[in-house]
Amino acid sequence: MVLAPVMLSSAALAEERDEAAIYAFGNSLVHYLGDEAHSNAPYWMARLAEADGKRFALEGQWGFLRDFASALPPRPNWSIPGVPGHWDAGRGAFGDAGWSGVFITPANFIQYQPPDAPFEGENPTNQSPVGATLTLVDWLQQRMPDTPVYLYEGWAEMPGDFPPSRREYRRYHDNGTGDYAAWFDTYLSNLREARPDADIRMIPVARILSALLAESGPLAEVEPEALYVDADPHGTPTLYLLAGAIAYASVFETPPPAKFAVPDGIAPEVAAAWPDVAALIWDRVSASGVFDSAAAPGDAVRQAGASEGNSEDVGAAASDSVTETGAEEVAKAGAAGTETASASVTDEPLPPRGLVALPDPGAVPEGLPALGMGLDGISDWSTQMPFVDIMKTARQWTGHLPGQWGGVGIDEMRADGVLDDDGWPLRIPEGVERLEALILTDQPEESEHLRGTYRVSWDGRGDLELAGLARRVRYGEGEAEFFYSPGDGAVGLSISAIDPDDPIRNIVVVREDQWPLYEAGVIFNPEWIARIGDLRSLRFMDWMFTNGSPIQSWDERPRVSDYTWSAWGAPVEVMVHLANQVGADPWFTMPHMADDDYIRNFAEYVEARLDPRLKAYVEYSNEVWNHIFPQAAWAEAQADALWGRSEAGWMQFYAMRSAQVMRIWSDVFADASKDRLVRVVSTHTGWPGLEENILVAPLAYLTLGNMPVEEFDAYAVAGYFGYEMGGEEMAAQLDGWLDRSEAQAVAQGEAEGLQRVALREYVKARRFDGAIAPVALALMDGSLAELTDEIFPYHAGAAEAAGLRLVMYEGGTHVTAQAARVEDERLAAFFEEFNYTPEMAKLYETLLTGWASNGGTLFSAFVDVAKPSKWGSWGALRHLSDSNPRWDMLANYNATGPSGWEERDPQAFVGGVLRRAGGGSETLEGGAAVDILLGGPGDDVLVSGGGGDHLHGGAGTDHAVLPGTQADYSFARESERLIAEGPEGPVSMFSVETLGFADSPEARVSTDGL
Repeated sequence: MVLAPVMLSSAALAEERDEAAIYAFGNSLVHYLGDEAHSNAPYWMARLAEADGKRFALEGQWGFLRDFASALPPRPNWSIPGVPGHWDAGRGAFGDAGWSGVFITPANFIQYQPPDAPFEGENPTNQSPVGATLTLVDWLQQRMPDTPVYLYEGWAEMPGDFPPSRREYRRYHDNGTGDYAAWFDTYLSNLREARPDADIRMIPVARILSALLAESGPLAEVEPEALYVDADPHGTPTLYLLAGAIAYASVFETPPPAKFAVPDGIAPEVAAAWPDVAALIWDRVSASGVFDSAAAPGDAVRQAGASEGNSEDVGAAASDSVTETGAEEVAKAGAAGTETASASVTDEPLPPRGLVALPDPGAVPEGLPALGMGLDGISDWSTQMPFVDIMKTARQWTGHLPGQWGGVGIDEMRADGVLDDDGWPLRIPEGVERLEALILTDQPEESEHLRGTYRVSWDGRGDLELAGLARRVRYGEGEAEFFYSPGDGAVGLSISAIDPDDPIRNIVVVREDQWPLYEAGVIFNPEWIARIGDLRSLRFMDWMFTNGSPIQSWDERPRVSDYTWSAWGAPVEVMVHLANQVGADPWFTMPHMADDDYIRNFAEYVEARLDPRLKAYVEYSNEVWNHIFPQAAWAEAQADALWGRSEAGWMQFYAMRSAQVMRIWSDVFADASKDRLVRVVSTHTGWPGLEENILVAPLAYLTLGNMPVEEFDAYAVAGYFGYEMGGEEMAAQLDGWLDRSEAQAVAQGEAEGLQRVALREYVKARRFDGAIAPVALALMDGSLAELTDEIFPYHAGAAEAAGLRLVMYEGGTHVTAQAARVEDERLAAFFEEFNYTPEMAKLYETLLTGWASNGGTLFSAFVDVAKPSKWGSWGALRHLSDSNPRWDMLANYNATGPSGWEERDPQAFVGGVLRRAGGGSETLEGGAAVDILLGGPGDDVLVSGGGGDHLHGGAGTDHAVLPGTQADYSFARESERLIAEGPEGPVSMFSVETLGFADSPEARVSTDGL
């Protein structure tokens, strides 16, 4: 079959290029890191250019539209063999690099709603595909206004199972030239309407692929499995060759070279029909209008893939979707559901946002760090991601009854003996179809570090299935792997059958690139350690599930072997190991019902295992004054039983039990207590005078024989501000600011001549800007001023009078909705945005300065990493890939704030190192902290400094050197790991063939016999 061009007028617009340099804002539709080489379009664009005597260069980055728009300037992270690079941040400004064009690639699963509709899920700014793209276009236009922007029309997501049936496959390609194409037509039309001066074009990849692969196309005989590898659908090199050829013709404005020699490995049907394929691609590209930036998407673009019968319907739908959106609806959309926005601003303008002086990001302490931080609780939905083994954050088992989610809870399963001591199921309960645990739940799309392949392993026999967001699942004997992309939903680990003689257990889930870390026994995710590793103290209140803890005895403590640590909390072994690894003082909160034996055993472990240069902060429970938590009611009941009903009995019981707990810790640490313990008592920051019932406590005195204050070293308060903003008293004022802010955004957009879609997107991006300054000023003059000018001075005086050091157990922003206001979506979105603004960072600076100037010592921010929601924006980081001004301010205080309130060795706070060998034979040396040494393919030497190191030899014949002599160690096996238990803790080794010892260098021992 020979195809002739059908639109000579469009082809005549082409201006053939001899070279092109492209920057791609892309995803796996452009560049897929699959199992097969060359699963990306740029590689094939470069090969086609080479065959045609042309030059092609490219830089690119992965992500989603919102990522690209919120993380400018561009950050290239692609390296494609065979594709020359063109620019990096060290080679001048992006706009001066001489780009031929920029690709912008929307995801292929957002086409179920119009392109100007807000993204679903976590979207505090109501951003839409159109709005995010306009942000990119505007940024590019400012720097290189004459450079074309190409919308890359990647192929659609494939519904159903893979591979598809013939009928499903036909419908899939009908969609590629139908509704899916119409979405892109509307998308292009909206963008061109909003930015008529910008050169915005579209590369019609999906519709031309469908024309090639449909039943009437030249490649109709190519099976789906030769093109796609899954239903996402990621592709094979064959698919990316075709996509690359379409992009090549669009950018170089010339046909794909008919003389191109299709290499082995590409579907043979493509090689056989290549001249016809190239001709059809050029025909459809020429007809698409991609060479003319002003081409109306309702005519030429649709002809690239759709039949004439379809094109009229598509055009009508696209046109209607735009023309029905008027200026009034723009204002309504900008107001996110409110009807109060107006195009006119009130006579009294809102105070403008000013320039805020902020510290540079990435501050690192050169001496003693100053800042403590609480750790977010362990859960499947937490964005903290602290562990290498994701299973340790899994949600507890749920039993699914037929036809429904759940039905049998974890408590019922425990009571019925369904689970073993570690929580692994021994059987499927009667009437239950399957048991399921969830991991990786509702992770933000911005958490790019989570995207990738995960390995799963388990012992035992039965039916285990990976479900939910687990894609491209492959199973083996006792193992599986899956690919995960962060987003709404979860990965489910579902067990539907169990061998009672060999039940499924010891499930491990590890990201593939971290598998060597798991093999070496590493507990903590290095990406998380990199964010929290420089802190002075880590408070484990949420990790210990302190609020309402059911633990009473040592036998009930969390165990390292527990299937998940989301059930009872983190084991003491894990918390101490973390403190030793990063070099941070741990802050433990003892369960309120724990007996003396529990307290003593806990203290003995810490005394024996914690780096002696570090101090343990010890506190009895958490906020026992706070009747929100069960421990307050329990303390009140204990007080009533001991002394009868009294007004402050629960606080006096708290004082008594706190003092008893501190006595046990002091007894365990003996003479080292002064140097290794900080015994903490806390009070209600906003209740002056309550502390007298704690520090003096006459009823407690009768039992103790002394005033409780004598048992403590530190007096702890909270340091929150902003609570008033989320309540009913401020509702009218705050809603008024938000209304005026939105009206101001509308007026500003109209003043710039924006209309319809452009105006709506402008308002969406700026609707809260006007409210930020008045809220910040109100906080500065309100609760923050009260905290620093009245409350801190009061408690500083109380601490000084008691002879105690003033510390903060948690503090920071409390700007969150209260009571019924929690359901106000606009308010929640504003608070989520406001909490990470430069203005919030400046409020933190005032808070920290006020704390230190009033004699405060350790400040513990709440918390490290947590996803913002209507319940609060507690995380200093929203996820591990996050950066924001608030975090930068805290890091700067940690590096530069007052830290000399006690004499300490700065080296105590220097954490362990992670070192990896290269390709040769190398020597890797650790230090005094917990180090991770990972060998490579060569014959490596791994030198441990002791202190619980993790050594992995990798391939080759590898040698480890331990401190001391062989007589200092006992050896044991944990699966394939060798554990050397020494005077400074256990050293974990994997794939290490021989051992030596620093004090007896002549000794060389084979690990086989140990």
